[in-house]
Amino acid sequence: MKKKNNKSGGNIDKSKTQPKKQIEQKIKNLTEEKIISLGYDLWDIEYYNDGVEWLLEITIDKPELGISLDDCEKVTHAVNPLIDGADPIENSYSLAVSSPGLNRELKNVSHLNKYINKKVTVKLFAKNEEIGDKHFNAILQEFDEDNFKFEPIEIKNNINNKNNNKIENKAINISKKEIAHIYAYDEINI
Repeated sequence: MKKKNNKSGGNIDKSKTQPKKQIEQKIKNLTEEKIISLGYDLWDIEYYNDGVEWLLEITIDKPELGISLDDCEKVTHAVNPLIDGADPIENSYSLAVSSPGLNRELKNVSHLNKYINKKVTVKLFAKNEEIGDKHFNAILQEFDEDNFKFEPIEIKNNINNKNNNKIENKAINISKKEIAHIYAYDEINI
């Protein structure tokens, strides 16, 4: 955990002058090589205000093994000097290193590519009439920058689903604009 204060002793809050995405990219550039050299994948970097303080959260992964508290501590000790030395964030913040967990949100192309032909849970902004719900489990078959193709595997059989038929084994296309979140559920081999 890291706190940074200005020389006068008060906290600087210039978060409005530093775009969050720019900070996240700077942190990625500073830390990714080190994280990979330690044997981990860099899953995500988020810089946000939780209502109390600014947080810099670095999420790491180790496919099929999972992440322990020792792993998080090891990465924290390795990246903290890199971040401190470069000093890319102007205001006070806390550093946290965590795992994406078993229920992981797929946020970028790299994440999505790892889950092609695997089970995911899709949460939509609004109910889809073909599916009959706002969320469903499916196999992610393919995607591009505008659309996703899924093979639903668990569809509710209800009045809003045409003819009350399950649409299992039928690929459906959903536009990126309709999707709120896509989650994957990993199994860890121990």
